[in-house]
Amino acid sequence: MIFILLFSSIFSVKAVSDEYNKPIHGMVVKIESQGDKNSQRFSNVDVKIISGKLKGKTVTVQNFVGGKIKDENSSTQSFVKVGDEVLINVDKYDKSGNVKSAYIYEIVRYKYLYKLGIFFILLLIIIGGKKGLKSVITLAITGVMVLKVLIPLVIQGFDPVVVSSIICMFAIVVNLVIIGGKNEKTLAAIIGTSGGVLIAGIITMFSNSIIRVNGLTDDQMQSIIYTAQNSNFDFQGLLFAGIIMGALGAVMDVSISIASSVKEIEDAKPDITVRELIKSGMNVGKDIMGTMANTLILAYVGGAMYIMIMVSSYSYSTSITTAIDQDVIASEILKALAGSIGLILAIPITTVAAALLVKRHREKMQGISEEGK
Repeated sequence: MIFILLFSSIFSVKAVSDEYNKPIHGMVVKIESQGDKNSQRFSNVDVKIISGKLKGKTVTVQNFVGGKIKDENSSTQSFVKVGDEVLINVDKYDKSGNVKSAYIYEIVRYKYLYKLGIFFILLLIIIGGKKGLKSVITLAITGVMVLKVLIPLVIQGFDPVVVSSIICMFAIVVNLVIIGGKNEKTLAAIIGTSGGVLIAGIITMFSNSIIRVNGLTDDQMQSIIYTAQNSNFDFQGLLFAGIIMGALGAVMDVSISIASSVKEIEDAKPDITVRELIKSGMNVGKDIMGTMANTLILAYVGGAMYIMIMVSSYSYSTSITTAIDQDVIASEILKALAGSIGLILAIPITTVAAALLVKRHREKMQGISEEGK
């Protein structure tokens, strides 16, 4: 199934990307005059094109600066500085193919982010050693599955619930096997993670049948429909996919930590009973639960800070309950609660699975040892 999805996604990426002209890559060489146009401030910027058929030519483009930052080295308010690499969109070409009208679309940021990403990978390997290298491999696999399978197939119109569920199961198995190896501990972590994510998904679907949210504003929905040229998006399915993908990492972390702890306890005390092992595992889980639940909720809060500001703004003019009733706010609360509930319930699932599996393995090994005698 994974290979079928991957094969399908390859063609979907090309189909989407070929429909649009790519922005032109250039470098700011001069920031000129500023003015007002339709009540919006702008500055004229000279940009030297550094790629494509117009490479080497300098064009003057408009840079709308309303609400943007101020360049400390200039009296002109500007989003860019001299030397910045930028992407420009062309509105019009003249008959000779030269740029007649254009504007700055975005600053080129990927080069710095690549460097930061490399630094992150090096830290993982230097501090984590072999385990850090395994983490890099699992991150790469997960990233490829999300960018090359999940997103293209959702854009193509595939059911986001089905696609995200398959990818989550694939990520759970591959990540935990690579990190933990093929053993009872890993199997218990897979069971616990799958159970926690499944519960988060069920809670999301059940809750959404009552509160009916999609997590997007009307403008965001229109932008997605326009960009992907697809009016058949399942936006509630996208919300489901976002919640289970968001909860996956935290639930996986909790499950492997508990499974490892149960295995260590059983190794240290081979004669421990299953009941005692479950009790010990739950004690470990309780210690982890508080911090990880906070981690998950704070991750959602951090990713939706503008929505939290919106809540505060609403609370000045209306009741907090009216603010919570807003679609985007209610969906963020649902994300945090569904993910946290899945994380909490993954603790007993993993503990019981780990206790039963490691004790069964111990008994199996003892049986083989006695037969050998």
